[in-house]
Amino acid sequence: MRKYYADYILISAHPLCSYPVFLKNGELTLDETSGRIIGIRSIKKYKNNQKHKTLIAPGFINAHAHSDITFKPDILTPRIFSKWVLSLIEKRKNFTEEEKIRLRVKAFADFIKSGVTSVSDIIDPSSFYDIKDIKSRTALVPRIKALIELRGIDTKTAPQKIKEFEYLFKQNSFESIGISPHAVYSVSEKLFEEILKLNKKLKLKIAIHASEHASEKDFISGKGGDIAENLLPALMLSKYSLPKKRYRSPIFYLDYLKILNAGVSLIHANEIDDEDIGLIKKSGADIIHCPRSNAFFNSKKLPLKKILEKGISVSIGTDGLYSNKSLNFLDELKYAIEIHPEVPAKDLIDAATAGGARALAVNGVTGTLETDSYADFTVFNLGENLILNEENVYDSLISLKQDDISTVVIGGNIVYENRK
Repeated sequence: MRKYYADYILISAHPLCSYPVFLKNGELTLDETSGRIIGIRSIKKYKNNQKHKTLIAPGFINAHAHSDITFKPDILTPRIFSKWVLSLIEKRKNFTEEEKIRLRVKAFADFIKSGVTSVSDIIDPSSFYDIKDIKSRTALVPRIKALIELRGIDTKTAPQKIKEFEYLFKQNSFESIGISPHAVYSVSEKLFEEILKLNKKLKLKIAIHASEHASEKDFISGKGGDIAENLLPALMLSKYSLPKKRYRSPIFYLDYLKILNAGVSLIHANEIDDEDIGLIKKSGADIIHCPRSNAFFNSKKLPLKKILEKGISVSIGTDGLYSNKSLNFLDELKYAIEIHPEVPAKDLIDAATAGGARALAVNGVTGTLETDSYADFTVFNLGENLILNEENVYDSLISLKQDDISTVVIGGNIVYENRK
């Protein structure tokens, strides 16, 4: 048994049964064997012997990442989606397996140091990795939801793609795994059908890039656009530039396929309208918001307030570094509150914690600091004169910097201590 003390403990961004969401003079007790929380309470005799106040908060959950593209864009990196994809393919050609591992190690370190304790990592089958190998190199590894990405717009390739997935699924060393059919312009209707058929047995989480760019809607509606006119021809896939059937949006197409359901996360979903939102709400699917990646491509701003008002669950992801400025999750939150001033900070913290747990299908296990949930949390050093309460704790948390993090704990184990 181990105890942690803090001037403040944020248990959750929203009420959880009989639990308070915020405590002063808190004591968190965890079981070191199971890595779970035994209890949290306020104590009368709490005494802070440090010069600064402290806050314990649930670890952030990065709901969408590509750890194998942890390299920065530069002034020459295209912002037009088709050209960006082609530049990414070209860059990936040059990396050895060892270099790919180093990129992942860097990504995971960046996540941990910014308070992330869980991440959903999209993995191309050709770059599938053994998490034990990563852990043998570094302690800075968050909990990982491994989402195997499937592509194949040629109907004939569907059976082989499913076989590849089944092989990797049996070989994997991750504690949690899922499926990521890439997008409506890169996955055939046949492959979508085979994925659904397979998942009736496996019951895995599914995540799909959907409505990320206006060109997706142009593609699926048969209007052409960047994907149809530039990307697919460049990949020698011109004959698939016009879909067999036309739909008003990627969301309507996914609904037609019956893949839109409560077990699905829609990654990005910037280019959606009220009718799309209605379908998403009805299906029970959730949305993963990647604010800075969306801005990189000059996509529409996600109608976040409207989505939250509909009761749709939202989480936050950094995406890959190649379409971002950093993998610092606190910076992602700062940008989110900047572009969504109409959304309360409380809702953004919920998206970054419990919302992420819902997206990874691990709600009740992590994302909050309830009794029996995993002891996945971050300890922040606060200014000596900063006084927190249930109202200002959310804005204050988003305003903190990476250097304010003193300790990151996953499953009761300290994985990072900021020596600064």
